[in-house]
Amino acid sequence: MVAYDTPIKELNIQSREDVAKSLLLLLQPCSNALVKDGSGLFVGNESAHYSQHVALLEGWSRLLWGVVPLRSGGFSWDAESTHAKGLIVGTDPESPYYWGNVGDYDQRMVEMAAIALSLLLTPEFYWEPLSKTEQNNLCNWLAMINTHTMSPNNWLFFRVLVNMAFESLGRSEFCIDTMMKDLDKLESMYAGDGWYRDQVPFDNYNPLAMQYYALIYYAFRKNKDPERCERFSERAKSFAQQHIHFFTEEGSFVPYGRSLTYRFAVVSFYSACAFAGLEVLPWGVLKGIVLRSFRWWFQQPIFDRDGFLTVGYQYPSRQMAEQYNAPGSPYWALKTYLVLALPETHPFWQTEESDLPKLEKTFLLKQPGAIMQRTDDDDVVMLNAGQYPTFHMLHIAEKYAKFAYSARYTFSVAASYYDFAHTGCDSMLFVSDDATHWRTRRESKTLVANASYIGSLWHPYQDVSITTYLIPAGSFHVRVHKVKTKRKLYTKEGGFAIELFRGWETPIEPEEHYANPSSISISLPWDTSHISDPLQKREAGSINPLPNLNLAYSTTIVPILTSMIEAENTKVMISCVGAWKSGITPAYPKITYDEKKGKLLLDSLKLSI
Repeated sequence: MVAYDTPIKELNIQSREDVAKSLLLLLQPCSNALVKDGSGLFVGNESAHYSQHVALLEGWSRLLWGVVPLRSGGFSWDAESTHAKGLIVGTDPESPYYWGNVGDYDQRMVEMAAIALSLLLTPEFYWEPLSKTEQNNLCNWLAMINTHTMSPNNWLFFRVLVNMAFESLGRSEFCIDTMMKDLDKLESMYAGDGWYRDQVPFDNYNPLAMQYYALIYYAFRKNKDPERCERFSERAKSFAQQHIHFFTEEGSFVPYGRSLTYRFAVVSFYSACAFAGLEVLPWGVLKGIVLRSFRWWFQQPIFDRDGFLTVGYQYPSRQMAEQYNAPGSPYWALKTYLVLALPETHPFWQTEESDLPKLEKTFLLKQPGAIMQRTDDDDVVMLNAGQYPTFHMLHIAEKYAKFAYSARYTFSVAASYYDFAHTGCDSMLFVSDDATHWRTRRESKTLVANASYIGSLWHPYQDVSITTYLIPAGSFHVRVHKVKTKRKLYTKEGGFAIELFRGWETPIEPEEHYANPSSISISLPWDTSHISDPLQKREAGSINPLPNLNLAYSTTIVPILTSMIEAENTKVMISCVGAWKSGITPAYPKITYDEKKGKLLLDSLKLSI
């Protein structure tokens, strides 16, 4: 893939002014895309599950996450007046551009949060210039959030923020009982070690939502609600020690779970820590995480030709999106610009940028049940015990239940589970009883999670049980599957997907190296991906999945192992998996298995299967 030659690519972000410049470059195409008298942002015609009328509001509102700290920090945007006018016409029930009345579970309530921030942080721009009628219209519209049912998850923070804004303005719409009830419910979701369980499994909503909004609450109400704010502060400190393990030195991080099209919104947690005045990590480390993330993302082809952020991850791809992703949704990434509200004299800006501290090669995240594994060539791999949301958003098996997620090689979603090439093919054991329709791990039970390995039990069919162990092994990881089946099964297991065709370069034929019929390493000039069966009972090969399924690469090739298991059988399968930058030769782990005793020996680790 080739990134368009946009000015933001040339911006080497080092300072507060550079960060502001990058935001203004992000906002530049939006200046001419404000519609409905400034009350909507029109990016494109694709749809989410809510109306395009609401999607225009979403795009408009999400710009506020950047524009508000930009203006608070003394900078300006050429379309700020037009954009601010949207707040007046959008909340005027007599206006043809009225955003509409709020209903239960309404997307409009999500977008109120950014408006609340504008009233909390910059009332001189978004409140004081309004007439009494306009102020009342705005508050009447926002107050509907207090009288409608919300999803009992991170959405409750949107109502908390709106009530905080009412409180700061001295408005009668302020409902402290509702706010306290919502906060108590949100705190009931706390699971430990800084992690919240938000109706769905642990994912990136921890940094970009639960922690982020809690820190905004801390910043504005630490003197009014000191005990709760102290808890929020301590949780942020705990979470920072956990979440830092997701990052590479280069600035990328391990993608996992829903809403990945918000991209660097994940980093907004660190911006919010700085905004709240909490040195959860040394200031230089915090600054480095934020600035390196900006620099890394702006080198990726995440913009269209006009400079708009696109739906996708490392390139535009509707394939990986959820049903709630509209064209303006990616602008939630602007939450990371909260640091612009900090003055130049703040320690965040005065301190020299620092590298990541020295981190463990393997680190257990007890709450998510995952092992973070750092490789010698600056990749980070998350070995995942397995989670599964009750809310069936798109691609939940691929986003929550794969065995491994990589910062460099990411993961692939499925176009369908009919025909293996449609499944994305990577980082999973796929099973089928007809060699055409494939099943993977979905719901699972975590059996064990320690610093050495994690294990889970899953049932792709009612009469098939699979116990899977995942073991970090240097630049590799080892997977052990104990399959008990009543039916005949066909199996395919995929390693990491690597890029097949690179940009405009002349295609290069991948080299496939077979140490034996059960071991394959696929090499291209940029990367090598390996999978092998130490028991030599499966056949190694490769496959080219459908395009646009992987989050990092639009075309990929994946090494696979293939086998068949007869009915009424129990079989142990072992695989060794790794991927690395070409030119590096990682040390291959020593694996032996005593089939009679059911004992696995991996270097010095002993495991009973």
